[in-house]
Amino acid sequence: MGSTCEIPRKQITYELDIMSAVFSRKFGAIELSILADYYGREIAAYDIQTMRCDLYGQDRKYSERVMLIYDGLHYDALAMSPFEGAPEEFDQTIFTVLEDRTIGPAEGHVLHLVKDQQRKRSYTDTANFTLRCGVCQIGVIGQKEAVEHAQTTGHVNFQEYR
Repeated sequence: MGSTCEIPRKQITYELDIMSAVFSRKFGAIELSILADYYGREIAAYDIQTMRCDLYGQDRKYSERVMLIYDGLHYDALAMSPFEGAPEEFDQTIFTVLEDRTIGPAEGHVLHLVKDQQRKRSYTDTANFTLRCGVCQIGVIGQKEAVEHAQTTGHVNFQEYR
């Protein structure tokens, strides 16, 4: 005899709220602003898909900047290595903001990296990605359909497929 597990509606609603937040780029904006203020550094977040850079803390004129790259689902910290094969402890993750409010040549290197990652399609387009429900195996396209399916069925287990 098999057993079933009922998920309370309140928990499903909570999981849907989290899923919507994860799929939303705005989920990180508030947190990144808070982190910029907490650490007293600008945070530059580069979006691979749009090649846009959102700069947090720039209004505070901080003297240092860290950089993140966003792939549509999560952020990764960017580090600059002084030479190929250098030990990780030599990586630079904090950059001095110059008088012209740039970080010098490092900025160009990052833009090149983001452009290269976009060309390779190293991002997830949450509006158009294809997902399969892990419970009923139905296919959905994009965040909107996934959330609608989850609200209708209570299913919150999705896998991306191509």
